[in-house]
Amino acid sequence: MTSTSYYVSLQRRALKVYKLSVALLCAVTLALFGASLAECGQPARITLEPNVIIIGATYHGATLTVTGTIPEGTEAVVNVVGQRKDTAFKKKGKAIGLLWMNLGTVVFHNVPNLYLVYAGNLSNDNDLPVGFNAIKNEIAITPDSENKDFLFNEFIKLKTKEGLYSVNKGAVQYGKTSNGIRPFLCKVALPSRLVPGTYEVSLIAIRNGKIVANTTQVLKVKEEGLPNLVASLAFRHSTTYGILATVIAIIAGLIMGLVFKGGKGGH
Repeated sequence: MTSTSYYVSLQRRALKVYKLSVALLCAVTLALFGASLAECGQPARITLEPNVIIIGATYHGATLTVTGTIPEGTEAVVNVVGQRKDTAFKKKGKAIGLLWMNLGTVVFHNVPNLYLVYAGNLSNDNDLPVGFNAIKNEIAITPDSENKDFLFNEFIKLKTKEGLYSVNKGAVQYGKTSNGIRPFLCKVALPSRLVPGTYEVSLIAIRNGKIVANTTQVLKVKEEGLPNLVASLAFRHSTTYGILATVIAIIAGLIMGLVFKGGKGGH
């Protein structure tokens, strides 16, 4: 065999090895991808009804209907989160052990103005990837010298009482699973103290405490009618708002005076 034939033979063998390696790599990739699909199943999907909430003069809360699908064998968790901002609170205490007064200011940083969690059939709090324990790690409290655990617990109590924070278990209804897809329905109670803005409504599909799939939709909240007019006057036309408020107060005072005066005359 000549040297040329020898090198040609080596090239052919190298090409065969290369093709075999590529085929093996593709097979491994497809196997891993298939295993991933088997684990994740179908992607999570979510629909909001309505996707816009109108705050009018008669608004006293609303119901948001969340529907969608999650992979078979997972549980749904719906998380509604409002805009984040820093919130300051006055710290009250006894001065010299006698008088109650303001002793300083405590600031909560990165606080959402709304935080609602609606979960499916979860038996363990640790299975929740969201909730008060999760948000505790997202909120910073200053000054650093304060008892953060105590302040955070008091903050949660306040927001829960106001209806702005809540964790609701067993609040998701499921339909019949078909083709690896599990449909669900969740009714979210939006509080009367809802403020205009954009809110993130997240759907998380979990299995054994791990997130398998997730997706997010945006909920818009708008003011219309009298509340929008009052807010517009207060922030954009403060002088006009002040004059109108004064006139209304005077008229209300005159009417009340006439009512009570008439009542006295009737005796």
